Amino acid sequence: MNRPALVLDFGGPVLLTPFELVADEPATPAHAMLHQRGPLATVDRPDPDWGQLQDGTITERAYWAARASDWHEGGGAGSDVRVMIAHLYEPARPELVRSQARALVRDARAAGHPTAILTNDLRAFHSEEWIEKIEIVGDVDVVVDGSVEGHLKPAPRLYELLSERLDVSYADMVFLDDQRTNIRGAEALGIPSVWFDVADPDASYAEVRKLLGLSPEPHGG
Repeated sequence: MNRPALVLDFGGPVLLTPFELVADEPATPAHAMLHQRGPLATVDRPDPDWGQLQDGTITERAYWAARASDWHEGGGAGSDVRVMIAHLYEPARPELVRSQARALVRDARAAGHPTAILTNDLRAFHSEEWIEKIEIVGDVDVVVDGSVEGHLKPAPRLYELLSERLDVSYADMVFLDDQRTNIRGAEALGIPSVWFDVADPDASYAEVRKLLGLSPEPHGG
């Protein structure tokens, strides 16, 4: 019996989001710009740009380019997205990766499931040296990076490349992503998908485990 492949988006389901990282950086331009924004926005402080991203009106790159510009205007060093990302994510360190993601990949591999990362911006946002130090990237069977392939989710071609390299059909995948537009793109091809809720990661991982037939993770990670 073929076991369905586990497919993870990188930023969000695997890597902590910038919105979470700035919680430890009060009184900084990044905190002022990103705290309680994006998926953690509140009624009192909405994030209209994030809403447009979820609707598919703007791209992820457009969203983050705008945030980098805001960061620079607020006193951050440089307006390039990679500069802002480096400020938040350097140096590479284990605590940047969600423990639940590590456990999910470990358990999926142990049960014989193919594993993959499907991302739009891994190399667009991070250096090769940084990527090499984030061990989970090397733990999965396949990495498909849109910034290398020239196609970005939700373009069907990127999912097609994933299917080819995993050698599994769309129906034999379980896909986890924090962008609703990417989920819609996957579901249109028949890929079973789970939207990753940054505000409730454990519930999202539990749903993926259920679809893969894996036991729940004890104590939520």
